[in-house]
Amino acid sequence: MAATIYDIAREAGVSSSTVARVLRGNTRGLRRDSAERAEKIRRIASDLGYLPNARARAFSEQRTKGVGLLYDNDAWIFEGVNDRVVQGLVRELRRDDHHAMLIPLGDGDAWRDLVLGGQVDGCVAFQRLPDEVRDSIRQAGIPCVMLMDDSDPLLPQVLVDDFGGAYAAARHLIGLGHRDFGLFVHEEVKPHCSIRERRRGVEAAMRDAGLEPGFWHCSIATLVDSVLRGDNRQTALICYSDLESTLLVHTLWQFGLRVPEALSIVGFNEKFSTEFMTPPLTTVGFDAERIGRLGAQLLMEKQLKHTKEKPGRTAPNDGEASEDASERPAEIHRVSTELIVRASTAAPKSNPARIDEPAAGGATHAPDTSS
Repeated sequence: MAATIYDIAREAGVSSSTVARVLRGNTRGLRRDSAERAEKIRRIASDLGYLPNARARAFSEQRTKGVGLLYDNDAWIFEGVNDRVVQGLVRELRRDDHHAMLIPLGDGDAWRDLVLGGQVDGCVAFQRLPDEVRDSIRQAGIPCVMLMDDSDPLLPQVLVDDFGGAYAAARHLIGLGHRDFGLFVHEEVKPHCSIRERRRGVEAAMRDAGLEPGFWHCSIATLVDSVLRGDNRQTALICYSDLESTLLVHTLWQFGLRVPEALSIVGFNEKFSTEFMTPPLTTVGFDAERIGRLGAQLLMEKQLKHTKEKPGRTAPNDGEASEDASERPAEIHRVSTELIVRASTAAPKSNPARIDEPAAGGATHAPDTSS
């Protein structure tokens, strides 16, 4: 039979509440004799093979130490740069003895039991929450933080300086002498604040230089027809993500064209593989793990405040203050970006190669895929 705190208390000659306090790590400020007693309690617990009861601890502390990662499209968690964000989130949560729980929002009402049924102390999300989920979380007073998404102005947000990164990328191309370029976003990428901000950054830099920016939200095949053939020939492109950049480099290769001789290309997100592309990709990078770490820290702060304001504890101005707070714009943290210049950008050629014929083997475009 598993040892209990009562068994430990009997062996140590102390109360069960003292054992519980010591095993929770609540021993700050103890006198020397008390510290020695705490060490004795821990030794006895180890000798008896005591295993803490997580459910009982959660009940006594009114905390589960679980954090729900809400999603309705797993590509936002496991693809692109977000996998590094999740790594930072999980590692920071573990530092505070918390754990992450994946909670899909597309499986009927299963999320309700987990989020509203007391299984988590807080939530994080990478994408816009359905109205029902957002309203339910808010009404329940459950802390929630948005990562790389600004769709809810009342929730704390950790964002990327997409505007600054795109502005720097455009200034880099302008400095090389490019005058005809713009932002390319694959057609399968859904509307998101990062598209808006990256487009805004490119357009601001180009208009500051007296240039007319281009923007293409289309397939690779359409892009080739629009900007690499005919009179609308572009000399460079800034891609929404490194995936678009990879597809574009491959497509040019299919046509026997080289980067940057035929087209200068700038990516975004700095995936690990971009440094080893041929040629190595000029891209905009940022500390993705820091986004996760900041998100976890924000959530811990909100969770601590929420715990202190739970029913049974007196809050200033009663419910009126909390209502006003819920309507205030939430704090926003932005992670800075860095332009990483490699070999995929160069000064434009006076007479760049054109795409006028289908590629060898009849291929005219790379496979479309989602970013």
